[in-house]
Amino acid sequence: MRKIFAGSGLLFLALCAWGSQMRNRGIASAPITIDVYSDFQCPACKVLHDRTIAPLLSDYVDRGKVYLVNHEYPLPMHAHALEAAYYACAASRLGKYAQVSDVLFRTQETWANNGKVDETVCSVLSADEAKKVRALAKDPAIAAEVKQDIQAGQSAQVNQTPTMILTYKAKQYRLPGGNYEILRRFLDQLLAN
Repeated sequence: MRKIFAGSGLLFLALCAWGSQMRNRGIASAPITIDVYSDFQCPACKVLHDRTIAPLLSDYVDRGKVYLVNHEYPLPMHAHALEAAYYACAASRLGKYAQVSDVLFRTQETWANNGKVDETVCSVLSADEAKKVRALAKDPAIAAEVKQDIQAGQSAQVNQTPTMILTYKAKQYRLPGGNYEILRRFLDQLLAN
């Protein structure tokens, strides 16, 4: 019996790790890692997503220079942020994290006001995908994955969203969110060394 529980625990941890890998983008061995702690209902996180993440992906992540690690960090003051995080993590299990993140940020004001997270997320999924995501969003493993992100943020002393933590050659830098030009110059400076 003890072996079954130990095996179940290992399977649970593997599923959490696998799900979080689906939320990340790039090559894990890239010279720079950027951990982003974000809340889907946070207006400043929307600005970061819209103005910084897209060019960062095309200029650095997709070219193997940066590994982007997404962490769900829903703030208690945002009524629907935790639900949105669950849905995004669930969608990641189907390889749909980017599409769901995009629609959540693009329509943030609407679903934040009307609470229709499910409807918003499912608008970019097929009927079969929507059914799977709805079931997964209620799975305790998804809740544990989000809780793990929150705990990681607390350990990293994240006190606001968005927070970006850049790691290069074992040194960490906290970066202000939203200004891509400053980030670009800093990345180029680090990569030139």
